[in-house]
Amino acid sequence: MTSNARAFNFKHQRLWLLPQKAIYWQKRKTLLVADLHIGKSGHFRKNGIAVPEEIAQSNLNKLDDIVQLTEPNHLIILGDLFHSNINNEWKQFIKWRKSHSQLEVSLVVGNHDILDAENYHKGIINVFQKLSVNPFLFIHDISDLSERHKNRYPISGHIHPAVQLKGPGRQAMKLPCFYFGKKYGILPAFGGFTGTHVIEPAKEDQVFMIVDSKILSAKELQN
Repeated sequence: MTSNARAFNFKHQRLWLLPQKAIYWQKRKTLLVADLHIGKSGHFRKNGIAVPEEIAQSNLNKLDDIVQLTEPNHLIILGDLFHSNINNEWKQFIKWRKSHSQLEVSLVVGNHDILDAENYHKGIINVFQKLSVNPFLFIHDISDLSERHKNRYPISGHIHPAVQLKGPGRQAMKLPCFYFGKKYGILPAFGGFTGTHVIEPAKEDQVFMIVDSKILSAKELQN
């Protein structure tokens, strides 16, 4: 594991928080990512907005790097794998998928995952609305949580969480973060062409920010 990864013992599990905005779950040999939004740059270009084509390939290169680093058996995507309708970036992803045929890939459907089921089938992608793997429940949007899953700790995406640090004067900086509260956790958005939503964690929440390719806890920055 890279020296920039941070070990986080949670719910009797060893989770490795990666600065690439992913989690490696050691016991299950599972890689967790959320909100790739592949195809978003192509969607914008189709609508006349100039966005570099390299963005999509950059996301896949980053995914490839952490798969090689962690050597997982299973990749779980917590929603919004693809941003909109089919475009060339989906073909790029399928090419990447076929180059990792030994890797099990599961998608927890997000609000942007609107492709026909046949496309996921061709990509050898398991599709779930929610995915329970003890002690966690993987879900895209925490607001879709129901009471019947209360015996599992939910981990979601969707929000693209970040915290805002304020310096002297009017200086402020937004940093993507991993959030683990009393009731649920949230992963940062993996995709490079995504915005962020500033959250205001409670004092007892555990928050880990990505700062210059390192993982730092909010408490460390406060000291």
